Amino acid sequence: MITFSTPRLSLFFISVLCKLGFTAATGSPYIVTQGKAVLGIILWLMWFITLWLVTLPQTDVFASGWAWRLQKISKFAILCLLSLGLATGVLFAGLKTSLIEPASFSPPIDGMLAYLKSQPRYSDGAALVQQATVNFIEGQNPYISANVITAMEDYDSHQENFGPYINLTPLQEGRFADVFPYPAKEQLNSVWQQARLNPEQVPVELESRLSYPAGSFLIQVPFVSAGVVNMQYVVAFFLLIGIVTGLCLLPRRFWMVFILAAAVSLELWVGGLIGLEKRLLLFPFILAGWLLIPRKPLVSALLLGAAAATYQTVWFLLPFASVYVFHCWGLSRALGYSLVAASIFIAINLPFLVDDPALWLASVTAPIFDRVYPLGVGLVSLVQTGMINIDSPLLFTALEITVLFGGLGWYSLKGGRHPQAGLLLSVMPIFFAWRSFNTYFFLIDLVVIAALLIEYQGRAVTAEPFHTPTTMVRS
Repeated sequence: MITFSTPRLSLFFISVLCKLGFTAATGSPYIVTQGKAVLGIILWLMWFITLWLVTLPQTDVFASGWAWRLQKISKFAILCLLSLGLATGVLFAGLKTSLIEPASFSPPIDGMLAYLKSQPRYSDGAALVQQATVNFIEGQNPYISANVITAMEDYDSHQENFGPYINLTPLQEGRFADVFPYPAKEQLNSVWQQARLNPEQVPVELESRLSYPAGSFLIQVPFVSAGVVNMQYVVAFFLLIGIVTGLCLLPRRFWMVFILAAAVSLELWVGGLIGLEKRLLLFPFILAGWLLIPRKPLVSALLLGAAAATYQTVWFLLPFASVYVFHCWGLSRALGYSLVAASIFIAINLPFLVDDPALWLASVTAPIFDRVYPLGVGLVSLVQTGMINIDSPLLFTALEITVLFGGLGWYSLKGGRHPQAGLLLSVMPIFFAWRSFNTYFFLIDLVVIAALLIEYQGRAVTAEPFHTPTTMVRS
């Protein structure tokens, strides 16, 4: 029976605490300090390195002498995470039922509680997706009818006291052309208030494109058509489906480990469910898509192709999935896998691509080519906080591409012995991106732990350390 004395399982739960640390160390564009930026980078690296060790079978060999110590640390991490999650849930329930009032506390606690009480908030992206879903049901092309002002008025205006402008994406255009590294709250508020006077004329300073593939709104059509207009319910549904999917694919004896891993992943519940993170809709697709590669690559290609047609973060994962298929099944199956995934992506987006190809392409590539500001938890936080003076994304784009192809090169050579490393290598380029949000890292570690448990089942692992690494064999 597996226990937490298995070093890689212990390291996983330690990595979750590191990830929560780098999430907590970074804040909104207005409160991030240079110290927090540096601390966030350090904690991100700790998370990545710790989880990297989880993906390597050799870790259970060379860390066997530290198994007891790692077990103690992991139990402490689990206790901290469960306690924090329970406290946050109780606090959120108390705020929503007015049993707890933010005004009863002193600054800065009152502000933090007020912000928590205001959740869920619609970001501009979430509001535009919700607007797109309604527009599609009404027979409109969502890319043509996208309007961030009316979207935010429809879905986020109830939080007027907290400033809907904080969830907008400013562009280095117009009045912001010479503003760097980020517009002040007062500047954004001024643009927002003026835009509300004439909602049909969106200011050039605000991103108003529906900058996601068509799956982002098509996946919500059945829910909105059935009268489920609160996106939080949709996110909760897919989060639950993701957990159930994991249980269906895992051996029964590991169910409690996976449930515990999901329970302590507070980003899913706080930043995802309470904070309304739309990318959680991808959870069951990414989880099943990766885990099924060694068993049912065709089903995997369909799932990951659909996920890539929903949000662009999956674009980084697909090349590594194809290389994983190559290590499992050979070159011809890998090429077929890529073709199927690409076909699903095109099929889902085809009606909108045909209707207005220039608009669809400009919308989907807007995060790459529009003049967005540096923002995130990766290296770009050093620019965001003024520690380094770089006003162009070119260097970061070059680093991102270099890391991506470097990771693919390594995985092409070594992935057969370290298949789950591809999951981490797929998110590593985002750390170097001009826009690097912590939500881009939400799901990967849960896929890693699920894949590890399946690996343990295949090896008939006990609590004793491994003595030989596994090499994948092509069928």
